Amino acid sequence: MTRAKLPVRGGMKVRAYPVLHRAVEEGVAYGWRRAHKHTDKPDAAAIEEQIVTAVVNEICEYFAFDDEAGLQ
Repeated sequence: MTRAKLPVRGGMKVRAYPVLHRAVEEGVAYGWRRAHKHTDKPDAAAIEEQIVTAVVNEICEYFAFDDEAGLQ
């Protein structure tokens, strides 16, 4: 049995800042771990690259952008 999707109505609203803050925190933590995955002492460029990639990926998990082609 398939249920019909009903439109969402009412006063519910997403608080974007806490969601974005959480995505950035989780992305930084994941990027840091990823940078240290295969080496104990990654250089600054490797750390930065992994953190930026992870943060952007986390943000894209929670937010949709009108121009998704511009992100690639």
